[in-house]
Amino acid sequence: MKSTLAVLVLDEIEAIQKILPQLRREWVDEIIVVDGGSTDGTIEYCEGRGFEVLRQKERGYGRGMRELIDVATGDIIIEFMGDGNCKPETIPLLVKKIHEGYDLVIASRYMKGAKSYDDTPITRLGNWGFTRLINLLFRGSFDDAMMGYRAYRRDAFVQLDLDSPGLCFPTQGSIQFSRYGFKIAEIPSDEPRRLGGVRKAQNFRTGLELCQMIAREAYREYVLHTSRRESHARRGAKPEARPPNGAHPS
Repeated sequence: MKSTLAVLVLDEIEAIQKILPQLRREWVDEIIVVDGGSTDGTIEYCEGRGFEVLRQKERGYGRGMRELIDVATGDIIIEFMGDGNCKPETIPLLVKKIHEGYDLVIASRYMKGAKSYDDTPITRLGNWGFTRLINLLFRGSFDDAMMGYRAYRRDAFVQLDLDSPGLCFPTQGSIQFSRYGFKIAEIPSDEPRRLGGVRKAQNFRTGLELCQMIAREAYREYVLHTSRRESHARRGAKPEARPPNGAHPS
């Protein structure tokens, strides 16, 4: 299976100058920098070093990943934040775990053997609380449902109904991979401190968006029963065409 590494950036020139030289080409088959509208030289730096840059048509983490899926050639997609929060050497471990038969593999900050150096007391409490809520509502067993550093099979991803435009996108992915019955694993990986730039998540606003997204997923699960569509829950099922812009038919 071919693999595509998506490096998500938005005004991360300080971090990307340190991170890109650490990405080894032999780890994956394709590297695409997904830019959400940088104006600080991030795009020029990446292109100047031979990296393909996808300029998003619309801003937002989720929108960027959906645009990436449409152009990526890999059977395995790896989400990687270009702000310094992801250990580059974990990339081949994620790919290896997918090859073992998993559909989604998360680089967990909270498994034994890993640690977040970027957490604050508020973010750690929030991550713990939301992860426990997700496990309870959607029959998950996550240690870290929130972490965006992850790999997944493209053929599984296109069977989901992900429509979160922003930073809730990885968490919505965790929920839907669980709801639809796909095979999930986590591996321990430290979260280093971000390298310069401005943190994109804002505790109150992002927390409110997460609550709204989880409520919407619970409605889909317990009222619409969308996860019980067997054609979606089986790996190898022929994916249905996604609605335009990732919109959910409901």
